[in-house]
Amino acid sequence: MKKLMILSLAGIGFIAISACSNDDDAGNSSPEVNLNATAFSSDSHVNTSALPQPILDYITTNYPDQVIREAEIEDNNNYEVELSNGLELIFDAEGNFLGVDDDGEDNFGDDHLDASELPQKIKDFLNTYFEGETVEEAEIENNGHIKVELDSDVKLIFDAEGNFLGQAEDENENEDEDDEDIAVEDLPQSVKDYISANYPDNKIIEAEKEDEGFEVTLNNGTELKFDSEGNFVKAEDHNGDDDDDEEETDD
Repeated sequence: MKKLMILSLAGIGFIAISACSNDDDAGNSSPEVNLNATAFSSDSHVNTSALPQPILDYITTNYPDQVIREAEIEDNNNYEVELSNGLELIFDAEGNFLGVDDDGEDNFGDDHLDASELPQKIKDFLNTYFEGETVEEAEIENNGHIKVELDSDVKLIFDAEGNFLGQAEDENENEDEDDEDIAVEDLPQSVKDYISANYPDNKIIEAEKEDEGFEVTLNNGTELKFDSEGNFVKAEDHNGDDDDDEEETDD
C-alpha cells in the first residue's frame, strides 16, 4: 500500500510538471510579429503633377481655398484625391468627377469601416502593438485586404481574417515619404513672390517641405523646387521636362 501511495504521488507530480510545461509551451507558441514587415497596398500614390488636368481644373474651380494633401490611383483606376480640409474626391481614369467619398458607403470601390467595425483580431493587434494610437481611417480594399491608417500616419495591412500582413508599402510613395505637406501661407515669402511674378495666372495646388527645401505644384501641373532659403532651383512640367534656372552672366 505504501509503494502504491508513493507511485500515485509520483504520478500526480509528473502530471503537474507536464501541465506546467505544456502551459509554458502554449505561452511561447504564439508566433513573433515582425512589425517591420511590409505589404503592398492596392492603392498607389500619385504625384499631384501627374494627375489628369481635368482633376486639377475641377479642384481649382470648386475648392479654390484648398490644396491637395494626397492623391492615389486605386486598382479600379479611379483617382482618390484628399484635400487639406479632409474631403476625399473621386474621379474616373479620365479625370471626370464622380463624387465625394464621405458617406462611408461602398460607392467607389472602397468599403470604409468604422474603428468599431474592425475584426476583433485587428482590434487586439492594435491594442497590443499600437496602444494609445487612434484609428484615423480604415477600409476594405478591392482585393479584400483591410487597410488601417493610424493617427501617427502608420498604415497597416491585414487579410480578410484580420491577420497582420505588414505595414503598407507603396513603391511610388517611397521617394516622397519624408516630405511634409504645408499650408500655402507657411511658404517663404520669396517663394510666393517668385510664383506671383512668374506664374501670375496659376494657383498653388500643393506645397511640401522637403529636406533640401520646398516643392510647389501649380494647377497647370508644373512643379517648382526651391532651396531652404526660398530661392528658385528648377521647374518641371507635368511631362517631366526639366527647366533649370540658369544664372545670367555678363558678357
